[in-house]
Amino acid sequence: MNLLRKCPTAALVALACSAATPALAGDFVDTRLVFLAGDDDFAHDAGTTIPVSPRADIGSRAGYDQFYDALNGSETGRESRTELVLYKKLDGYFPKLTTEAAVALELNHSRVMTGDPRSLQDDGSYIRITQGDLSLGNLEVLLMPFRSDRLRLGYLWNVTWGGDGTFPGSAPVPGARLRLFGDLYEAYVGMKTTRLPFNTAESDPRKGQLESYWGFFGGGRFGREDDGFRVDLGLGYFDKGTNPNGSVRGEDVPSYGGSVRLAYSDGMPFTASNDMRLYTADPTVPFTEWAASETTQAWRVAAEGTLLQQKLEDPDTVGGTTWESGHAAALQGGAQLGFLRLGGVAIYRDLGFIHFNGPGTVRRYQAMPSSYEPQAETTLMLSAQRRFADYHLTPGVEFGAQSPAAVSNLVPNAGIHAPSVDTGRRTVVYRRADMFDDTGLTYPSILPDQSKTEVVLGGRLSLQMELGKGFGVTAAMTVLSDPNRAELIQDKAGVNTLRKFTDALTLGASVMARAEF
Repeated sequence: MNLLRKCPTAALVALACSAATPALAGDFVDTRLVFLAGDDDFAHDAGTTIPVSPRADIGSRAGYDQFYDALNGSETGRESRTELVLYKKLDGYFPKLTTEAAVALELNHSRVMTGDPRSLQDDGSYIRITQGDLSLGNLEVLLMPFRSDRLRLGYLWNVTWGGDGTFPGSAPVPGARLRLFGDLYEAYVGMKTTRLPFNTAESDPRKGQLESYWGFFGGGRFGREDDGFRVDLGLGYFDKGTNPNGSVRGEDVPSYGGSVRLAYSDGMPFTASNDMRLYTADPTVPFTEWAASETTQAWRVAAEGTLLQQKLEDPDTVGGTTWESGHAAALQGGAQLGFLRLGGVAIYRDLGFIHFNGPGTVRRYQAMPSSYEPQAETTLMLSAQRRFADYHLTPGVEFGAQSPAAVSNLVPNAGIHAPSVDTGRRTVVYRRADMFDDTGLTYPSILPDQSKTEVVLGGRLSLQMELGKGFGVTAAMTVLSDPNRAELIQDKAGVNTLRKFTDALTLGASVMARAEF
């Protein structure tokens, strides 16, 4: 890892040289290369909206990402990236023992262009030892020496938790898991560790020193993994270090929670998000291919819920702490009728869940003040695709609706001679700083005084043409209505700075050529 941090280019060259030698069975380079051209917002000039939308050009931009995209993953498919994997699997010296290891590195070309330090990072390198044919099933030991973000609790990606971001900071989070599994059941326990600065009094010699902190998790499954009815349960406890805020400086920040899911599948099994699998993708199965026929009749449905707790500073009591709750729930379903594929997802997340990784909404390591009125985020997404196999065409439509997360509180009415009493109301909308990152970092958008949040609506029409195995071109048109956009303006007297709603409608279009190999 030190080599990767100090000289990522040298690490890539070393991997390329090793790949030039005769490959071992299972070594592969999983690459997605995307050429994207268009305009995410034809209706507005650059500098008049957030995110900023320049004129049509070549390259990705934040405006292509819609709030209903990638609810079950951290990528939209519009990112160019390369997964470099060196993999080996051998039979052990003992009966039914299998040894396996993989070095996995991700080079995200889209991040390279923006100077993002996460452009090259470990993507879940692991050592796995499996003992098969035990009296209770199969036993697996999984060791992840650098990054264990793939070991999570929860099931649909947007409501998962317990990843590396659970620990505040940027230190590595290695982990391990012990799993016992069979056809009808699964049970597992695991742990993670990281190092965080110790926050304490100035006179304490431990102040600012890195200390080790642990997380423990476990759970199980009852029912077949890929067919019929199943129940999943996961529990976790994570120590987030010590609180850095003044009056509670040095107080421990423990957190815990649990997730449960009920699922049923009939010919359309649930598979874990790519971000939670050891292999991000199978290069032998391109994104353009469907396993279907005219007689296919399959469906699935799942419901899950999560409850979290963490101990933060109490804003209503000087020197006090309190437990803040976080809640999330998701309902998802899908059906495949011949070459027609239907899908739907509904997600509920309150601010305690969204900022669980922060931690804290209004202030880091501090719970929500009791005088504030929080509003949870609810998202609905519906989709339909119809594949015409003979013509290698797949038209699709997506629709999304969202009531965004927000906080309201009483404030003095706006103006230079504002009264001292709180007679007005201010609402702040919270959106993720990076739509597909779950670090808990958000940016607040303040609405005009006395305003309430409105429902955001969006949709996309797309047409995909397959040109070859793993090669395709997709044209898309998007529409977005977000009435929660506001900007700062001067009043007519030029005395007060006020907020005013801006145009809510956005129209965009793009053409994307994509290759996977």
